[in-house]
Amino acid sequence: MSTNDNAKSNNARAFLISLRPWEWTKNLVVFTGLVFAYQFRDPAAIGNALLAFAAFCGLSGMAYVINDVCDRPQDRQHPQKRQRPIASGELGRKAAAAGLAVVGAAVATTCAWLGREFAVWAVVYLLLNVAYSKWLKHVVFLDVICVAVGFLVRVFAGCAAVGVTASGYAISCVFSLALLLGAGKRRGELLAHGEDSAQHRSVFDHYTERMLDGTLAVAVVATLASYAIFVTSGKHPLAMACTMALVVAGVWRYLCLLYKQRGADQPARLVWSDWPLLLACAAWVVVTMAILWASGRTTPP
Repeated sequence: MSTNDNAKSNNARAFLISLRPWEWTKNLVVFTGLVFAYQFRDPAAIGNALLAFAAFCGLSGMAYVINDVCDRPQDRQHPQKRQRPIASGELGRKAAAAGLAVVGAAVATTCAWLGREFAVWAVVYLLLNVAYSKWLKHVVFLDVICVAVGFLVRVFAGCAAVGVTASGYAISCVFSLALLLGAGKRRGELLAHGEDSAQHRSVFDHYTERMLDGTLAVAVVATLASYAIFVTSGKHPLAMACTMALVVAGVWRYLCLLYKQRGADQPARLVWSDWPLLLACAAWVVVTMAILWASGRTTPP
């Protein structure tokens, strides 16, 4: 293999790492419309939902690359982030731009297939993340809210892909849960870096542990309340109410890990590394799907 071929192979590998494919779990909310609108019996809807999921995996990966490019000077001072391909210099700007063009073309093709409404939400998501990388992540609380809104955009896009409309309760539940995870992540980062936290992210000049604890308390109450209303407003409220125990168990376990400072700054990896939390999530999926499959309703989520 020539030197040029080696360079291309290294760039491809570095770009793939920069896309952070292990963060795919964040895009599972794209399936909200498919599941809670009872479209999972329709093969065409399943296919469109899978395409939407793939598109947002590509979009979120692009957002990570853009963010790494914008944060390159700060990441070089971070004990872990400096090992990222862009921060370390393993992946140059031109190679990153070329990779973004390839992924962008694939996402654009998928958007063209799924229709105009999905494409609009995809553009909104990308613009939101560009604004976050450049400006919004430096504004206290707005940085966490921006991340939570990104999850809402995924829900709207997933619903557009299968031709359904999300309810206000579903939107409130997803937003509250995303706010909970976002505030937990900031708290984990704040405690992990201590007095040097502001050097890695300027917004930590304004955050305090007590402030984030208050945000977490509000987010927990909002998440549990909105989920309770959401699942008990359907045709089988008693059956779906049983899933509340699993949601409470999952939230409780996350908070336990958060206050023990065990990986709370990386929520996506935390789910896979802690078996009680993983078990609660898996049990919720199985029980919820069993109830919905048995009910066979066809009303919007």
